[in-house]
Amino acid sequence: MARPCRCPVSVAARGVRLLLLAALALGSASSAAQAIVARVNGVAITLEQLDRGFEANLRARGLNIARMQRPEQVRDLKREALDTLIRDELLWQKAQRDGALASDQEVDRAIGRAVAQARSREAFERNIARAGFDEDGYRRYVRRMLSADRAAQALVQAKISVTDAEIEQFYRDNAQRFQRPEQLRLRVLQVRAAPGARERIEALRARLEKGEAFDALARRESDHPTRPWGGAMDPVARGQLTGPLEAAALGLQPGELSGVVEAPDGLYVLKLEERMPEATVPFAAARERIREHLAQGRGRAALEREVAALRAASKVEILLPL
Repeated sequence: MARPCRCPVSVAARGVRLLLLAALALGSASSAAQAIVARVNGVAITLEQLDRGFEANLRARGLNIARMQRPEQVRDLKREALDTLIRDELLWQKAQRDGALASDQEVDRAIGRAVAQARSREAFERNIARAGFDEDGYRRYVRRMLSADRAAQALVQAKISVTDAEIEQFYRDNAQRFQRPEQLRLRVLQVRAAPGARERIEALRARLEKGEAFDALARRESDHPTRPWGGAMDPVARGQLTGPLEAAALGLQPGELSGVVEAPDGLYVLKLEERMPEATVPFAAARERIREHLAQGRGRAALEREVAALRAASKVEILLPL
């Protein structure tokens, strides 16, 4: 039976932009005086916004403009950045027309995630200041992006469906995807390489040996990105950790602590929570992931079609040919 799918056509990408901040493609209010490169139903897109979007494209692809030898590659990336800005503006305008703006609670949750990613309120404020925002401006940006995502969802949700038969066929045709290798569930506590790092990590390990809870200590003291989650990592398979960490992890039994492990990015203590043997992921466990996978692919194609129709019905002026 077919079932409409809530396809996260752009929410994941938006989440990255909201949390990492570095790829912000909208300028602050002061950018209004800059050169205008396009208008969407009379709303200006500035050169500053285009430059930031272009830089975001470079970062997303790990490219260095100084090493790009083909001018057409630069032009293509700038066109892509401008198309993204136009799409975002079209979706934001649709959200406003439809009265489907993100709520204060949704904005608060997204900002809370950004603060957690920055690891302190002060660091968060520095990040948004570097991106050209004060807190009110950043709230407006977040509301705009969340609302544009909602408009995208509304455009495609009723137009895609995935049947149970299609899910079952995908599972049969892609059996190798559902073979799960042995995995380790770890907690990590990291101290970045710096003067006094050895003494600090050894003191922390001693506290763990005396019975202090690993998750609580990691939340307070770890320098690792898993700090907000008490050091808990996603399950990892052989080959997914750097050499010293993998060697230490493979030698542990559930519940054991490692010694101090030296890695290129700092000193670690690991705790093995669970060793999960190789297994086949059963169909029941894979069903919803398959549905989401198929819906995402169809959703992206549907969104491209719907945005193209939205653009065709709008007045889009390109004032800076690329």
